[in-house]
Amino acid sequence: MKASGWTLRGRLIRSLALGIILSWLAAAALAVLAVRFKLHEEFDSVLQETAQHLLPSILADYGVALKAAPASATPPTLPAVPHDEYITYQILSLDGQVQLRSHQAPMQAFVLPVATGFAWDPLGRRVYSELSVDGRHAIEIAEPAGHRTEPIIHTILLLLLPLGGLVPVAIWFIRRSVRHGLAPLLALQREIAGRSRSNLKPLPVSSLPEELGRMVADVNLLLHRLAQAMESERSFAANSAHELRTPVAAAMAQTQLLAAHLGEATPLGRRALAIVAELRRMSHLAERLLQLSRADAGVAMASDTLDALPLVAMLAADADRQAGHAGRVRLETGGAASFIVRADLDTLGIAIRNLLDNALLHGTPDGVILLRLGPGRVLSVSNDSPLVEPAELATLTERFRRLDDNRPGSGLGLAIVETIIRQLGGTLHLHSPARGMMTGFEAVLEFPEPSPDHELK
Repeated sequence: MKASGWTLRGRLIRSLALGIILSWLAAAALAVLAVRFKLHEEFDSVLQETAQHLLPSILADYGVALKAAPASATPPTLPAVPHDEYITYQILSLDGQVQLRSHQAPMQAFVLPVATGFAWDPLGRRVYSELSVDGRHAIEIAEPAGHRTEPIIHTILLLLLPLGGLVPVAIWFIRRSVRHGLAPLLALQREIAGRSRSNLKPLPVSSLPEELGRMVADVNLLLHRLAQAMESERSFAANSAHELRTPVAAAMAQTQLLAAHLGEATPLGRRALAIVAELRRMSHLAERLLQLSRADAGVAMASDTLDALPLVAMLAADADRQAGHAGRVRLETGGAASFIVRADLDTLGIAIRNLLDNALLHGTPDGVILLRLGPGRVLSVSNDSPLVEPAELATLTERFRRLDDNRPGSGLGLAIVETIIRQLGGTLHLHSPARGMMTGFEAVLEFPEPSPDHELK
C-alpha cells in the first residue's frame, strides 16, 4: 500500500509551530496598537501642557510689545541660542498672523483657522493650538512628524526580534514534546511491524494512553476473533488430512491387490492402477496439507541454533535413492564442515524436502538436481527445467498455484517453504533461469544470522 506522504508527527509540529507564530504576531500587533495609542496620548498631553505653560509666560514677557508691534512679513523670533528644536511654536493673532516664533518655526501658521485643539499640519506634524485667556492671541506648538514614528518602530522591533530566536526554541520544544507524546504510538507501531503473520497474540495495552488503549482493545478483540477463525480452519485442515491418511492408504493397498489379481495388462487392471495413482496423489495432498497446517501453526518459530549439514546430506541422499531418480541429486558444500543456522530441525527438513521434491518433479527427466550450501547462510536447490515467466514466478508461493494442471503436484510445496523460512526470519528467493545458467529454476533460502546468545544444539 502506497504511503499518503504525510506523518502525524510532522503535521502536529507544523500546526503547533504555525499556531505559536501566528499567536505571537497577533499579540505583537495588538501590543503595537496599544503602544501607539498610549504614545499618542502621552505626547499629546506633553504638547498641551507645554502650550499651557508657554503661552502665559510669553504673553507676560512680550504682551505689550505684541500689542504695539505692526504686522511684519518676517515675524521675530524669541531670543535664544540657535539649536535643534524638538518642539517649535508660534504666537499668533486671531487672524492667523504669526507675531512671534521659536527660531526654527516657520513664518506661516502651522494650522488655520486658529482654534483650541489638536490637528495635523500638511507636513505631518502634530500641532496643538490654544487661545489666550483674553482671547486676543493663540499659541500653536508643533511636534516633528517622525518623533512619534521612531518609538513605535522601536517597540515593534523589540516585540518581533525575539521571535527570531524564540521560534527555533519553540519548534525544538514542540518537536521534543510531540516525539515524547507519540512515543507510545511509535512503540505500538514497532510491536506490530515486528510480528509475523502467524502471531495473533493480543497487543500490550498497559503502557498506552487511554485513547490508544481503547483502540488497541478493539484491535485485540478483532485479533482474537481472527485467531479463532484461523485456528478452526487449520484444525479442520489438519484433522481432515490426518483422518484421510488411513483410509486412503487402506484403499490404495486394496486397489493394488485388486490390480494384481485382475492383471495389470487387462483393461480392469489398468483402471485399477489408475485408481492407485489417484489415491497416491490424494495421499500426497493429505501429507502436504498436514505440513501446511504445521507451518501455519508457527512451529518453525520454536527454533534452535544447529548444524544443518547432516540433515541436508541425509535429505539429499534420500532424494537420490528414490525410484527413477538415482544419480540425479548432487550436494555441493563448498568445502564447509558445517552449516550453522537458527531453525527447527523438523520444519527445516520439511522445507528442504519440498524443494527437492519440486525440483525432481518439474525438472527434465535426466537433469541434475543441485543442492548447494553457501556462500554464507544460503541454501539453494536448482534444476534444469523450462524457463518460468517473471509474472508467473512471483505467484508460485501462492497456495494451490500450479503452472501446469496436467502435471502431478499439489501446488502447496513452495507455499509451505515460504511460510517456514519467513517464520525463521529468513527469505525465499526464486530465480528462472537459475543463477549462472541459461535455463532452469532455482529456489534460494537465505537464513538470518544466529543470535550469539543461543548455544549450538
